[in-house]
Amino acid sequence: MVFEAIRIWLINAINWLFRSNARRLQDSKNEEGSKEPNVARHVPDEKPVSLSRVTMTEIVLPSHADTRGFVFGGVVLGWIDVAAGAAAKRHAVTRSVDAVHFMHPIKVGDFLVIQASVNRAWNTSMEVGVRVETENPLTGKKKYCCHAYLTFVALRGSRASQTQRHSNAPVRVPRIITTTAVEAQRFDMAEQRRQARINQNDCIDENATKMAEFREHMRKWSKNTNVETMSDAEIPPLVPDPDDAQEKDPARLYLRRRRSTLTNAIQDQPDGKPIYDSFAEVVETVLPQHANTLQITFGGQIMRWMEQCSLISATRHARRFLLLASIDSLQFIRPTYVGDCITVRAMVSCTFHSSMEVYVTVEAENLMTGETFFTNDGFYTMVAVDLTNIPTPVPHAIIDQEEERVICDGAVKRRNRRLQQRRELVQKEMSLSPDEFQKFSTSQSIEQE
Repeated sequence: MVFEAIRIWLINAINWLFRSNARRLQDSKNEEGSKEPNVARHVPDEKPVSLSRVTMTEIVLPSHADTRGFVFGGVVLGWIDVAAGAAAKRHAVTRSVDAVHFMHPIKVGDFLVIQASVNRAWNTSMEVGVRVETENPLTGKKKYCCHAYLTFVALRGSRASQTQRHSNAPVRVPRIITTTAVEAQRFDMAEQRRQARINQNDCIDENATKMAEFREHMRKWSKNTNVETMSDAEIPPLVPDPDDAQEKDPARLYLRRRRSTLTNAIQDQPDGKPIYDSFAEVVETVLPQHANTLQITFGGQIMRWMEQCSLISATRHARRFLLLASIDSLQFIRPTYVGDCITVRAMVSCTFHSSMEVYVTVEAENLMTGETFFTNDGFYTMVAVDLTNIPTPVPHAIIDQEEERVICDGAVKRRNRRLQQRRELVQKEMSLSPDEFQKFSTSQSIEQE
């Protein structure tokens, strides 16, 4: 009895000690959790623009470019998103990207100088302006490539589990202090662009129903292409070696080796092609290297996958070498997270002389719950070129079904808007460096002669 009483007393004492430690540990965690919001509140009311300025330099490697040595536009968009995120200097996610126009192609070996800074901040969002220039590593000559304006929303980091995906609440950001005339001009123009985005969102909401119906039409195309059928792919014949013409062993038969050549690489195409023939689909899985510290996918990574899918779609239509000329403004409606399955679909919506407008849509699937949701869409403009990088005609797009007309009706209006934006961009750069543009125009006229 005595030993039994002692054993029970020891057990109760140990349980009491462990309960006390657990309770004390939980209380300390609660205190830390209660202090965390207070730490987040210690944010200065305002900051100068100079504190957000970031300069990032990248070397264009062969892995960043196509077979002819021109860098993929999606790679540049990814670098732009990273530089803009560094300028934001917070747990921020990309909310939207304004239209981006590439003024000239970037080649392997070039240095890419990317400069980013916050133009203006509102309550929980901010606009980051990014300027991209190329630098020749041998001569040091720089060329203007493109501009980009990205909108970020600041979020407070959370230790919530992966199942609580929307637990990151927006947090207030400091106001921006302008100290120079250029910064003040960017500050005022940022508000104008913000109002333009709001107006554009109103126009998008009016066509939301029609666009949703067309995306459903593209899903049907996806189901049709994923049906297992007999392949019509050509099987190259086996050619016997002339020296072993009498050899009966099938293992000695091989394809005759030939030197690679671009002669007759570009074949004649028909005058028109159905837009269904240009349909393309890309499926990707969001891995940790594709996301930020909140496990939210980088907007630049999404734009890169969109560019890859649009490139496949435009190539199927034109069967030409292609360069990315511009992208229209993008709105990221819902974020995607590590582990999600991303499905990107694209098709040529309209063609002009040598350019093609490609409509790209992005959907995501939560593999844990099976939920599928729409994230964003946009228009990419591709230009077809020949072996000497001169624009070449492309087949015009043929509309076979009435559902396809929804996406094609506004193509001319969108093209005129892009051309106007491009003209304004050139005029702005001419006003900043007229001598450089005079040299450029002179060299272009000499080359044409």
